[in-house]
Amino acid sequence: MSLESSFILHFSVVFFDIRANYCKEVMSGQHFTRYMPTVVHVGPISSPGGIQSVIKTLTDHPPEGWDVRQIESHSDGSLYSKLKAYNSAKTELRELLESTEDVVVHLHSASDYSFHRKLRLAEFAFSLGGKIVFHIHSGNIIQWLGKGNRAKKLRARLEKCNTTIICLSPRWQELLTPLLGKCKVSLNPIDPIHCISDSVKRVPNQILLLGRNDSVKGHEFAFDIMRKLQQDGSDIVLHCTGVEQSPEDLQNVVAHGWLEQEKKVELLQQSSLLILPSKWEGQPMVALEALACGTPVLASDSIHSLPSAIENAKGECLNSWIDGVEKMLSSKTTQSDIHDSITKHNVTHVHSSLKEIYSDLLSSQS
Repeated sequence: MSLESSFILHFSVVFFDIRANYCKEVMSGQHFTRYMPTVVHVGPISSPGGIQSVIKTLTDHPPEGWDVRQIESHSDGSLYSKLKAYNSAKTELRELLESTEDVVVHLHSASDYSFHRKLRLAEFAFSLGGKIVFHIHSGNIIQWLGKGNRAKKLRARLEKCNTTIICLSPRWQELLTPLLGKCKVSLNPIDPIHCISDSVKRVPNQILLLGRNDSVKGHEFAFDIMRKLQQDGSDIVLHCTGVEQSPEDLQNVVAHGWLEQEKKVELLQQSSLLILPSKWEGQPMVALEALACGTPVLASDSIHSLPSAIENAKGECLNSWIDGVEKMLSSKTTQSDIHDSITKHNVTHVHSSLKEIYSDLLSSQS
């Protein structure tokens, strides 16, 4: 047999062997490409905050059987940059909806301009065949919707898009349903990076405030708490984000500015208490993340829909907060008990409810 014939024979044997194995793998499903519907999360992808955290967690840990995308709809900065981000979002939505079948457009909204912006994007996406989920995260949404006939007008526009409205808890569902119609509940998911760490040591009497420097978040009130503790000779120290410098008269406050996620998680694992003196919140991610790290939380009683493991202090009553801080720092509750209180916020559990919502949308509007 010639060298050429030998080579051809050898090649043929190898080829048919590969082909046979491939056919077996196809039959066993290893090379079978499954159809996957798409969900695209639309919201503030790069702007720090709770909504951004939710979108990142849902995108980084996608539900089984779904292709997940994300589109930036907002930009911090000038009006021009905001308009540019909005127009870019419309372009990306058009490209996706014109090239892909069975797309659920999951819009994440606060109140005010955020609500109007997402509603216009919802109408645009619906006109191109998208199935619409409108996810409300705002803590002051009831007050905002209650002005004049705003809720009635917005509800009519949402209904024209066959919108599925999602809220953050059964309590929010009770409050929103009379204003916007039927709502479904989906709890905020916690990124698995937030966990109890054996390598990070707790610092006794270190308390923590995480959030942007906004009047709603309560930084100034937290500083009033620390002034009173300083006057009383307490050794409690507050670490806080959102401010670059601590007040000059306070030696018991450490300012961190804005932190990357890894450093924020380390502070949560290191601190003995998180305080949340916000005037309002939807379902604050930082509180859930603290619990996941085994860190107790003291929050304002003005905040709805918090896990039962979280203790409350009265609004801006200084004595109530100081008593609460001192009591919780001396508590014997274990890290494990705190962590186990939020299993329903596990991202897999949250995706289970979202997949049901998405699938219902596709089947009812197909």
